[in-house]
Amino acid sequence: MGERVEQIKNELICYFPELKNDKDFDITSKATSKYNCIAWAYNINDRWMWPNTGNYDFLDGVHYWPTDEIQLPSIENFIKAFRLKGYECCDNGDFEQGYRKIALYARPDKWDICTHASRQKNNGCWTSKLGENCDIQHGTPYTIESAAYGKVRCFMKRRFV
Repeated sequence: MGERVEQIKNELICYFPELKNDKDFDITSKATSKYNCIAWAYNINDRWMWPNTGNYDFLDGVHYWPTDEIQLPSIENFIKAFRLKGYECCDNGDFEQGYRKIALYARPDKWDICTHASRQKNNGCWTSKLGENCDIQHGTPYTIESAAYGKVRCFMKRRFV
């Protein structure tokens, strides 16, 4: 990445203006289309994770969802998927020693449809995969709220050993 890091950071700040004042903001990977934000939050980095909506967008075989049902990409279905990994809904994204947290996002105009997920790291910072772009670290889940991702819709946590 080298000298392009600052250029990429500036481009990302255009989409996520709150990153400008985020002292923890950093680029942590090169761009890749191997996985998406949901997979990254689920701790998968070799395939996309999205419910089968019946549109068969994932005929290439690198798609994952924990059930075979045809489903909407609703917040409710994402909560169910993360519950299968041991997560439960919680009140906030504050760091708690011994727990891993995730944030699910939705746009206010489609409040029931999940648009993004981020995961809290062991150092209390957050990490997000930005579509087919890079992974980033950010200080809070709120610094990537945007027109595209919307706002944090809910938090979930699980014991991390």
